[in-house]
Amino acid sequence: MNKNIRVIKANALKRIKAIHCLSRKYNGKQKKAHEKKLLALMHKHVAEIKELWENKDKHFIIETGDLLILCFEMILENKASIDKVILQCFERYEKKLSQLIAARDCRR
Repeated sequence: MNKNIRVIKANALKRIKAIHCLSRKYNGKQKKAHEKKLLALMHKHVAEIKELWENKDKHFIIETGDLLILCFEMILENKASIDKVILQCFERYEKKLSQLIAARDCRR
């Protein structure tokens, strides 16, 4: 895998980083406090997404995007590359799902 592949375009990454700076300014600059706030917001968004989805309210899609931004923030808070994390996760999900499909097909 080429580790230099861009998943997030430069302009989007710039906006994500700017949002993260605003978030740290609002929520507190201490890493642990900010991570706790991000986790609490993630938890809140997951519950809201579930409720909206169960009620067939398409706004759950926007709330899912909000959750994605919070996840990007958590990655940045820990000084990791969003692109590298996404690429690693692509590989992990592709491998795991392929294994699950193969195992399921063997049971049939």
